[in-house]
This record gives sequence, structure tokens and C-alpha cells, in this order.
Amino acid sequence: MKDILKIFKPLWVLLIFCLCSSSLYAKDNPMLHYEIEGAGTGAQGTYLIKIHVFSKNKKVSEDEVAKCAVHGVLFRGFSSKEFRQRQKPIAGSALVEQQHEDFFTEFFKTAYLNYVQAVQGSRVVTKVGKQYRVSVVMSVAKDQLKKDLEAAGIIKGLNNGF
Repeated sequence: MKDILKIFKPLWVLLIFCLCSSSLYAKDNPMLHYEIEGAGTGAQGTYLIKIHVFSKNKKVSEDEVAKCAVHGVLFRGFSSKEFRQRQKPIAGSALVEQQHEDFFTEFFKTAYLNYVQAVQGSRVVTKVGKQYRVSVVMSVAKDQLKKDLEAAGIIKGLNNGF
């Protein structure tokens, strides 16, 4: 019996360490769980998207939804069967976020708010299991976002050639 306990003791320590480190990561990473989809045609130079943010609290702020919207446009892209649209992520992939972590840490503090606006009256909160789904239609200024990321050297413009 003591031999079995000697074998499982390191596993318990490892399990506790993993649980603690993942909870610390969740506190440091303010990005919420979300889904993104196309919501039709926006004004010229913008994307019209619908963001679904999942949270245990139904009082998700508009700034948090806006952060998810910009993050989704930058790193996930979106599609919509209803509107037959598909857009690739502006930044290319999540690797860009890791490569330019300092830039995006500062960007997602307040600068992202310059590129997104909620459509009035589009907020819908529904209960899904033990959590809430907050859905909002947002307009994201894709052209200005691309231009500013190119100027900062985060993404390459079409003028750079091959």
C-alpha cells in the first residue's frame, strides 16, 4: 500500500500544480470565451459582425464585447452561411499576437475602442446552461485597423511586394 502511495504522490503534486497555474493564467488573460460570425454588409471600410460572449455573469460590459470583436477580426476571422461571407483574420494568425505581445498588450488596454462600435438595440442576453450568452452586432473599422497595424509594422501591406 505504501508503494502505491509513493507512486501517486508525485502525480497529485503535479495535478495541483497544473490546476493552480491554469487558474493564474485565467486571471492574467482577460479575454473572454467568444464566437464571431458575419452579420451582413457594413458601411464601406467596415465589417459588420455578431459577437457571442459566454460568461457566468450576464452583465458583460460593452468594452469587453468590443475587445472580443476586435480580437476576432484580427486573429480568428469569421464567416456566415446566411450572408455568404467569409473573411480571413486581418493579422493572419494567433502567432502574430505572440510575436508582438508587447504591442497587443497595450493595444487591448484602450486603443481597440477606436475601431469598433456597437449597433444600437442589438444586444441580446440568453441563458445557455449554467452561463449566459451575450450577443451584440458590432461594426469594426477594418480599413483603419489595417492601416494602423501596417504603420506600426505588425502586418505587411500590399505595397511591400513579395
